[in-house]
Amino acid sequence: MTPSATDKKYVRLDHTGDIRVKVFGNSLHELFESSAYALFDTITDASIISAQLAETVEVSGIDKEELLVNWLAELNYLFLTESKIFNKFEIEHLTEREIIATAIGEKFNSYRHPMRAEIKAVTFHDLQIEKKGNHWETKIVFDI
Repeated sequence: MTPSATDKKYVRLDHTGDIRVKVFGNSLHELFESSAYALFDTITDASIISAQLAETVEVSGIDKEELLVNWLAELNYLFLTESKIFNKFEIEHLTEREIIATAIGEKFNSYRHPMRAEIKAVTFHDLQIEKKGNHWETKIVFDI
């Protein structure tokens, strides 16, 4: 049986050179939230991020795949430029072309948050969002 989002948010897959994850969600909203969690859990241990700040994130794309890449790229940009890390995501609006969400987290602190990997980019490599039965899943490759 394939894991659903109630079992876990994502699993790490083998990939030479980069990091590849398979992400799950019981809805498209949950898939986007789980994908964002996987991004930050790849960077550091997302389970220890505390809720000290909230950031509204709005992005668009031509389809849900581009929207997912743009969503994750914007979150990664906030980490790279403002040292913000997140582990909770409240999606207020989601269509196949637009997302408006609040990302909740804190400022990165290298003493509290062990660095696992620095993500240079979120790629379109093999990206396909699929509804499988009663859940959604996708595979994402992070360029490190």
